[in-house]
Amino acid sequence: MNDNTHTPSPQSQARRIRARLPAAGLLALLCVALAAPIAHAEPDTFGLGNVQDGALTVNAANTVVNVYTRVSAAVPAGQNFVTVASTTGFAIGDLVMVIQSSGLSPRPASGSQTPIDMSGNTMGRWQMARVQALTATRLTLTQPLTVAFAATGAQAVLVREYSTVTINGGGSLVARAWDGTTGGVLAFLATGAVNNQGTISATGRGFRGGIFVNGDGDGCTGLDAAWPSGAMKGEGLVPAAYAPTLDTFPPPAGTTGQGNVTNGGGGGICHNSGGGGGCLLYAS
Repeated sequence: MNDNTHTPSPQSQARRIRARLPAAGLLALLCVALAAPIAHAEPDTFGLGNVQDGALTVNAANTVVNVYTRVSAAVPAGQNFVTVASTTGFAIGDLVMVIQSSGLSPRPASGSQTPIDMSGNTMGRWQMARVQALTATRLTLTQPLTVAFAATGAQAVLVREYSTVTINGGGSLVARAWDGTTGGVLAFLATGAVNNQGTISATGRGFRGGIFVNGDGDGCTGLDAAWPSGAMKGEGLVPAAYAPTLDTFPPPAGTTGQGNVTNGGGGGICHNSGGGGGCLLYAS
């Protein structure tokens, strides 16, 4: 079975010594993935779902219906279970999506605009399967997954199965914000009508922007200029190229400066604004 990959696109927005916004969110990943045929761990018996979650009516803003958990161990092709951080919120019979949201390896060169061939890489892969049994940290599936997933950057998402979905004016159905390990994905199935008078969105809930931190410098050179000469890069497919907090200060090497890392945009440098945008990812 072929794996699914995605092609994120860069954003470009920055200020002087202010970190650049992320190049692409997981929304891009989800939109492209949903344009391709759904990947299943078994012949498609899922269809539009089994309506086990009934009818959904959304009146409140920022309603999240999915449940997310981090994949904590690599999943080889042919394995019928996934080891996760927690199975809280999941139940036997649930439909889950296992998706590789981050964790590209090896790390491409900083500042590279060369297209990256994603063939054979776990990035962007996703499959759907049904839960047969569970423990506190394991989801056992009715059928084995047909492709491998790396532990870093993979998550399991509970996919709701509705009869109908109604989103009233002022209501919004959204993804939980990506936190570096889970989130950024909005997924559900419906056998009947989806009536949207509000909003269905994952906008701004994907890869995160660089953290603002004041700095100054002159004569800045290099693509990974350290603070205070270089501002923090935006998040992309390489976790080590992004600093999510200022708990470690100065920021770790390779997380600042104008060079993009895959689809994670570069930050500011000296008196200049943001660096290079993201690069093209493709599957041959």
